[in-house]
Order: sequence, then C-alpha cells, then structure tokens
Amino acid sequence: MKKEAKSKLFIEAKNIFLVLFGCFVLAVADAIFIVPCNIVNGGVDSIGIIINYYLKPILGYDVSDIFIAVCQTVLWIIGLFFLGRKFSFHTLLGSLAFPLFYALLFRTNLLDAIGFTEVYQANTNPDGSISLAFLILSGIFGGFLSGAGVALTYLGDGSTGGFDVVSFIIAKYGLMKQDYSGFIMDTSSIIIGLIVFRDWQLALVGILSAVVCAFAINLIYIRANSYLIADIISDNSKVIQDFIHEKLGHGTTVLDALGGYTGEERKLIRVVIYKRDAQELKRFIASVDPKAFVSFTTARAINGAGFEALEVSARDKERILTKYGITPRKPKKEGE
Repeated sequence: MKKEAKSKLFIEAKNIFLVLFGCFVLAVADAIFIVPCNIVNGGVDSIGIIINYYLKPILGYDVSDIFIAVCQTVLWIIGLFFLGRKFSFHTLLGSLAFPLFYALLFRTNLLDAIGFTEVYQANTNPDGSISLAFLILSGIFGGFLSGAGVALTYLGDGSTGGFDVVSFIIAKYGLMKQDYSGFIMDTSSIIIGLIVFRDWQLALVGILSAVVCAFAINLIYIRANSYLIADIISDNSKVIQDFIHEKLGHGTTVLDALGGYTGEERKLIRVVIYKRDAQELKRFIASVDPKAFVSFTTARAINGAGFEALEVSARDKERILTKYGITPRKPKKEGE
C-alpha cells in the first residue's frame, strides 16, 4: 500500500473513531442526565422528550429512543437528497450510531448499572418532581457531555445528524449561517418545552444546559480546530515534508529563501495545520533537526483543499457572476 493511501486510511479511521466516540458520549449524556430529567435543551432528543410526554401515557412505555431513531433516519435521507453524496457517509454514521447507542444504554437501564437510580430517588420530591439543585446539576453535566459529544463528531469531519442536517441545508440554499439557524431551532424547542411542561424552572435549566453545551463545543472543537501557518527552515527539510504529508495529512508549499545575514540559499516549507497538530509537529522537528527555524502564525480562517470548503449559495453565486459578467465554467468531460 502506498504511503499516501496509508495516510488517508489512517485519517479516515481516526475520523470514524471520533464520530462513533462522540455519538457515544452524547448518548451517555442523554441516558443519564437529559432525558430522565426531561431537560429540553435543543436537538432531536428534546423533541423526543416532548413526544414521549404525550405518547408514554397512551402506549404505556417510553418511546423516546424509537422517535429519535426514526427522526434521525428521516433527516439523513432529506440531507442526502439536498446535500448530495459527499455529505452522506460520516453524517450517516452519526445518524445511526447516536440512536443505537442511546437505545442500548436506555433499554439496558444504564442508571441501574452505574448505581444512579438511587441518586435520582434521593433527589425526587414527594410529588414526583426532581429537586431543583439536582436538576441544575443534571443540566450542567448533561449539557457539557452533549457539547463534548457533538464537538468530537465535528472533529471527525461528521456530525450527530438530527437538526444539524437542517442547518446544513439552510446554509447551502439560504443566507443564514449554521450557528444562527441552529440557535433558532434550539430556542424554538426550549419554548415548545416550556409550553408543554408549563415549568419555568425546567425551561431555565434547559437554557442553562444549552449554554453549557455551546461552551463545551467552543472549548473542544473551535479551539482544537483553529489554524496555524508554520514556516520551517531546516537542513532536513525532506524528512519534515514527508512527515507533514504522510502523518499530518497536509500539503506543503516550498519557497526559495535567502538568508539575509549569511547569504545562503535555503528552502522554506510553509504549511497550514490545525492547532491541535502543532505540538506533534514541533516535537518531530526537534527530534530530526534541533537547530531548525520554526515560526507559527495564527490564521483566522482557512478555506480550500484539506480544510473547510469555499462555499456559496446557488443564489449568491448566480448574483455575483451576473454582476461581474463572468460566464460559469462548464465541467470538463472525461477524456478532454
């Protein structure tokens, strides 16, 4: 197997692991904290809580996991239709893994298995309601775990599915960014939860949980997914380039450089990496050439091959091309 193929296989395996692990963490958050407390903090699981509130008295058993599985599948099919095949695999993985993990944890009674049932019993009031202090703790811990799970799937170049699919569609065909549309949907679900349960304490805990969830996503994903531009001058540049290409999975640009003091002609390697890869790169360079010159510069945003794609809605694309009199290039046919 070629080195490039091995590198791609490693990256894909890492992404699949992150998506699966993220879905598992999200399922744990729901099974232990969010769903048992009826905390509506946004997402498909919150709608499942609301639906279960009405159906459980009629059917006699909990249907939250069934609703989540059906809803995830339907939304993924919609996403496949509107967003295409490129979108499908990792989101399909998340759309299937999350409800599967949640159903397994829920149906095997995770609370009993870890001894958490007694904790709920100790914090349940005579009227059957959960004490406010424990509700707040559940909202905080459940929100943080939910955010951590979502962030891990993002780091794996995927998502947990659900309403993320709707946000992707809105971003592609409309003028609203994903974070705004996601905020609107989460807020709407919290308002619906307030109307259904008629409990302001529960609604406020839901808002707190949503804020903690957003904080966790920012802490884990946004910071880990920020970018650095590295400039490297080394006598062992070929080895460093191979490491960047094969282990970090990034391309490099090689520039001719002239030492201002020595007058020596050198090669400068420039690479854009994720911040989370910086320490690994520095340790490798220190191992193969301790005298190398390395400079890191923070990049605000990076778009293009290997990073977030340059995207524009079909409406904006047509408007821009028309405004500047540019004729769209037709895709080349095979053999041309």
